Amino acid sequence: MDIKDLTGLSEPLKKLIEVVSQGIGAISKPYLIRKTADAKAYEIKVISQAIRDNQQDLKQIGFNDEKLSLMSLDTDSLQKELSIEDRTQQRIDFKEQKRQNNIESITQKAAENLESETTVSDEPVDEDWTTRFFNYAEDISNDEMQILWGRILAGEIKKPKSYSLRTLDILRNLSKDEAQVFMKFASLSIKSGGVSFILNFKNEKVLEEKYKLNFNDRLLLEELGFITANDLQFKIGKTDNASRQVVFIIGNICVIQNKLENKSEQQLQVLVFTKIGQELLSLVNVRPELDYIQLLASKLNRLNGTVKYGQILQYLPTGQIRHTPLLDVPLTEIEKEQENKRKENEEKK
Repeated sequence: MDIKDLTGLSEPLKKLIEVVSQGIGAISKPYLIRKTADAKAYEIKVISQAIRDNQQDLKQIGFNDEKLSLMSLDTDSLQKELSIEDRTQQRIDFKEQKRQNNIESITQKAAENLESETTVSDEPVDEDWTTRFFNYAEDISNDEMQILWGRILAGEIKKPKSYSLRTLDILRNLSKDEAQVFMKFASLSIKSGGVSFILNFKNEKVLEEKYKLNFNDRLLLEELGFITANDLQFKIGKTDNASRQVVFIIGNICVIQNKLENKSEQQLQVLVFTKIGQELLSLVNVRPELDYIQLLASKLNRLNGTVKYGQILQYLPTGQIRHTPLLDVPLTEIEKEQENKRKENEEKK
């Protein structure tokens, strides 16, 4: 497929093909822009035709999906021992074919991420970034990690400079288990005021028991450079003679505190994502459950103002968001107990 022959493709897929061509020098497989089912059907058709055309001599015919391999069955090749040069070349060929398969699989996953997109940034993807990406991607064989790298490629095509070279360097050596730990923490990420964080899980029963956050995993993410090494505080400034609205984004949910006037400063105990960690947050689907939203609301101290939540419908160019009608965040069980005690004390007075 030539770059000039891209009629009928969406702009995101055209840009993907251009980036792949820039990174590996050629585009050789139609299934880079096909759905998985179409790709496998095409692959099987080619293999079948090759076998039909070469029934008399299976020499030079090969299909390596780590499942099927067709070798020559003629007597000469069975009796002849391969030379060191031939064995070396076979090893190199196998290694490079595997690398090519990794690149094509990741590119296909990137294409699937771009299928629903209609437009992308006109800004070109940096050549150094493209070179580094494909140099690393060729050695990514695990399917789950390939999905992650496919999302990175798609994200960089949609918005160049989304992922730094330093992030690629770290991801290159990231194992599947380490990626899963990051995703566990990232699925609870909260964004406000340009900072991304999770609530500190120390002594928080719901975070330790239900969401399985633990100290060893935290140390691992600190070592990888995804979260900061210190306990930090997210500060909500005091209000004087005017109320203030504070917005928290958790996935597709917004939590809004309308802080009353003349209220003191608040501090949330949090673990903050680093710059690299924040870049990778875009790869994780955050779907907050109500108990986590309730936990955040309880930390905001409802005596300082109302805490409501709604589903995000649209991000506006002004930086504002459109959302569904806001609902009061229900009280946690602990808050209910505290509220009942407060009412009892008031009645006694």
